[in-house]
Amino acid sequence: MRKLLLCSAAILGGQLAVIPAAFALGGGGEGANMPVETVHVQGLGPLSGDWNFMGGISAYVSALTNKTPMAFTNEGTLGNNAKYSMGLAAIQIHKASGWLHFTYWGGAWQTPAIGITSDFGAFNSLARLGSGANPLPGGPTFKWWFTVQPSQYWSVSGGELASTEGTEIGFNWMNPTFFVSNLNNMQTTPGYGGQLNLFYGPASFNLQLSDSYHTARTNVLSSLFTYNLNSDGSDNVIIFDHTNLGHTGNPGVGFAEKNSSLVGVGAQWVQGPWTFIPEAEYQWLPKSSVTSSNGFAKPLTTYYNVSAMMDVTYQFNPQWSVTVQPSVTYQNGDKADPNQQIYGNWLQFGSPVAPGAFSPGMTLTALQVDPTWQEKNVFVRPVVAWTHLAGFQPGSGYGNNGNSANQFVGVLEVGVLLGKL
Repeated sequence: MRKLLLCSAAILGGQLAVIPAAFALGGGGEGANMPVETVHVQGLGPLSGDWNFMGGISAYVSALTNKTPMAFTNEGTLGNNAKYSMGLAAIQIHKASGWLHFTYWGGAWQTPAIGITSDFGAFNSLARLGSGANPLPGGPTFKWWFTVQPSQYWSVSGGELASTEGTEIGFNWMNPTFFVSNLNNMQTTPGYGGQLNLFYGPASFNLQLSDSYHTARTNVLSSLFTYNLNSDGSDNVIIFDHTNLGHTGNPGVGFAEKNSSLVGVGAQWVQGPWTFIPEAEYQWLPKSSVTSSNGFAKPLTTYYNVSAMMDVTYQFNPQWSVTVQPSVTYQNGDKADPNQQIYGNWLQFGSPVAPGAFSPGMTLTALQVDPTWQEKNVFVRPVVAWTHLAGFQPGSGYGNNGNSANQFVGVLEVGVLLGKL
């Protein structure tokens, strides 16, 4: 199973080298706890080889303090402050042998993000999947791509490609935490396009041009450099970035992300029962993204956010592990700019001031603790998360009036995974 997810060119030269910290729940390195079913296909030409199948289903209940008023009536509530939802019902198919490779991820999915618990932003990450605050995906496909590898040193890929950014992934059972950090929440999304993959020894480089952020404009250029520090790739360092080569849309929801540039670094280090995953990134909106020709005022400053997080996992035994993730995100603001909410509210994608929708000039500090019990294909994950807001505009924090700085969330997730360990 480990070979399925590693970004080692020597092992899987044609696989997209993305998300080097692709966990399945506990610690121990990439894919260490993820069941997989392998089918060997013969006699089908380039489709022959080992096909790996993964997937499963999960559901959870959650409760929180300082809830905001509900804008939607179908969120999946249980009493005053509690909610329920299906987390994932998903399958992953991967062929990484021969000269033609194929990857497919699909199903019904959501990706809860730390601190994003209000109806008044772009989405509510704890609302019921399929509700107005957390809509179902537009189709059954999360991402898919073909890879042609004529050489051990390079390959080309095309399709709905995975993001090249970060150490977390959109299917939460492939992370050691239930919530993704806000680094993942603001990075590029899967997008239709093409990618060049280069491999040499322990290093790989990926260059992608796609319509990431679902803009339907092929103008996001992103790259990833990976250097494996050992032979199995469990210890590695990554550098990633993206830039928008043009202008995408008029100011509105998600404008800053869609027109952003970003640079980030991450790493993974496994030492006995310990796994460490640090990550940091800087994301900014170039002033050239808004021009006088589109009739909107230019930003009065270079709006940006800077974020960092660290996953620390300890594997007590094959059944039990615990992960602690502290994280912090700062987004700058300019009170003199009447459009600062559109250009500077990265955490809620330009949403207007409302309870739980955040505001420019604020800092979100978060801490989540994720103990996990896994017995082969079954897992149970209770989670406690705390978020603190500093420097927020009155009315944009937590609580009914948006004036509370702190929120605590408790989650209990239960899931069943497909395949064999």
